[in-house]
Amino acid sequence: MRLSHPSAPFQGIPPEDVFFATNDRYVQMGMGLTVLSMQPELYPEKPLQIYVYIDAQPSARDLLLGALIGRSEQLRAMYPHLKGRIYTEVSPNQWEMLNFYNRNGFANTDAEEEFVFQLPQVPPQPPMGCQFASVPLQTVQDQQAFLQRLNAYRMTPIGLDYLTLQMQQPYFMALGYYRGDQPMAEMLVTGASPETATLAMLYVRQEYRRRGIARALLGSCAGILRERGTAQMITHIHSRNEPQTGLMRSLGGVRRRIVTILPAIEIT
Repeated sequence: MRLSHPSAPFQGIPPEDVFFATNDRYVQMGMGLTVLSMQPELYPEKPLQIYVYIDAQPSARDLLLGALIGRSEQLRAMYPHLKGRIYTEVSPNQWEMLNFYNRNGFANTDAEEEFVFQLPQVPPQPPMGCQFASVPLQTVQDQQAFLQRLNAYRMTPIGLDYLTLQMQQPYFMALGYYRGDQPMAEMLVTGASPETATLAMLYVRQEYRRRGIARALLGSCAGILRERGTAQMITHIHSRNEPQTGLMRSLGGVRRRIVTILPAIEIT
């Protein structure tokens, strides 16, 4: 079995972060890649996030994982004082891959989960001195600026194509609290019907957290949705993200399913 790098970036990923495995007859047996990202807003105590991905025949997986872990250690060495994790993403029904990662030291400490929650009934109490308003999205520049703010708080970025598509949905809303011209918190809601209204994204800037602003913003949005026949919303959260899980508990959210499992090796 042999490993090689592509001669040029692969799907925008540097060649040194991509590995191809071939057998002794040079038949490709699979590939793997690693992507480094910083998530100081989502995981302030462990911002270093190194994602690894393998798509390979069973005979090539161990070799590829070894190469990816080695490359991850090189990336980690660039930030010796930061904590984080090396992680991957596995569908709940991919038991073979889940067992493979667990056997190699990855622990199932995080997952993306789908929750459903009733719209808040308590009148919102917005922060003093702020304005509740729609996010300006009239121009492409406005849309890109909004996405940049949202994606600072996400593991996987929202693209312009996705936003453009959602803006055509009947239950699309982009709302926020603002102080002056600076956002304190913003949210993206979408859906084709009252039954499928979805909280796609909500963030609160770090200096405004632990003040009930996320719940208040949801309450401000709930009044609009309730007038349009919506009683509940769907959302996805990460199980190890305390602000997200805390918000779901406060809203009485009910977990409907596990979307993906995120096995990880902790970087301490």
